[in-house]
Amino acid sequence: MSGTLSKRARSRQGRGARSLALDILAAAQKQGRSVEELLAATLKAQPLPRPERAFLLELVQGVKRWELKLDYLISQASALPLKKLHPMVLLILRLAAYQLLMLDRVPVRAALHEAGLEVKARRLPPAYGGFINAVLRRLAAGDWMAWPDREADPVAALSLAHSHPPWLVRRWLERWGLEQTEAVLAANNRIPPLTIRLNPLKTDRETLRKRLAEEGVESGPCRFSPVGLRLTAIKAAPREIPSYREGWWLFQDEAAQLVTELLPQAEGKRLLELGAGRGGKTTHLAEKLRGGWLLAVDRHQGRLQELAVNLKRWGALGVQPLRAEAAGTWPVKEQRLDGAVIDAPCSALGILRRHPEIKTRLQEDDLPTFPPRQRAMLEAAAVALRPGGWLLYITCTIEPAENEELLESFLKAHPEFRLATDSRLLPEPARSLVAPPGYFRTSPAEHDLDGFFAALLAKD
Repeated sequence: MSGTLSKRARSRQGRGARSLALDILAAAQKQGRSVEELLAATLKAQPLPRPERAFLLELVQGVKRWELKLDYLISQASALPLKKLHPMVLLILRLAAYQLLMLDRVPVRAALHEAGLEVKARRLPPAYGGFINAVLRRLAAGDWMAWPDREADPVAALSLAHSHPPWLVRRWLERWGLEQTEAVLAANNRIPPLTIRLNPLKTDRETLRKRLAEEGVESGPCRFSPVGLRLTAIKAAPREIPSYREGWWLFQDEAAQLVTELLPQAEGKRLLELGAGRGGKTTHLAEKLRGGWLLAVDRHQGRLQELAVNLKRWGALGVQPLRAEAAGTWPVKEQRLDGAVIDAPCSALGILRRHPEIKTRLQEDDLPTFPPRQRAMLEAAAVALRPGGWLLYITCTIEPAENEELLESFLKAHPEFRLATDSRLLPEPARSLVAPPGYFRTSPAEHDLDGFFAALLAKD
């Protein structure tokens, strides 16, 4: 994992999931990197036995999912304020506290022992080890912990109970009230299902299910998507499964599988995708081209490289990846495209269950930065579309300012566009996900799907 973890960290990687988890959390904190990127790089550089791999994923994601709650509990058990603790001491405490308080199968003695080993391995002063041991023992006792009163301070109580930032809890309480807010908070902390989308260019659902069973993977059909499966048991790393390597499927939430279906027609058309990323929706669009052409735009070179690999693995034709700003200039003349798909950069508040680190990374002041970027993408795509063309707008957030309010403002300024989302384009079980006046919305709490928003605009 050269260039990601320190040499000292890499020298400790043979010690197992706990040590690796601490390396990843420390690198993320120091470098400002995503823990998911660091996890992927770690697992690629150092293959682990399946139980250790699963434990590593659970530790890293679990600490990020419950970080705010863990910090509060540690602060209650510590004689020193958290801001005065050595950064590595706090990370060791978080990791051990997660095992003590959130996992049933980790004995107290094991968590304390491993924390002590990490103090020594990272050459921290011996006094730090004694301090960590004392805090963890007090945490393990647990009966002294004081919680904010739910009636007197519902924001603080819900924030700590469900490990969400107070500003976000306050925002949702004002919008939805107590019952719905708590349902969403709880849903965001549930482990999401492992869902995949099959490649219809190579297989069908039943054939894939049989193939997966032969490869030691148990699966069942998705509730809404006819090309989706939920994996219920998997014995190997995905990249080691032959059907994955051969491009029979990829990981994708069911909501993300559905939104692309809202584009009315792709066969033989000239399409533009802004925010193509690693290709989840790009491959779906490419399946439908059949002689058409798709310009897939993204500003990140690394994502485009992964996109190219995924397109080749998928057997997709007619796609031209392009590195460019999403609201910039592309080799497309005005009013020449038949359709555009905008996978807009957003606050990602609909996917907290899959990306828990967003809860501590995103700040309230970040929210106003998204609508201007989203509006710029809409304006750029609007110019490229011919009359009679379609514009599909997609986000993975539940914020009205990035969704309904943004589109209402755009439509008011562009009378040549109208809202034209057609639920009949979706599989029958999913049609109820489109509500008047034509907005597709999904919810972790209501549907056990990631929180997506989408709407189709027609240019007259």
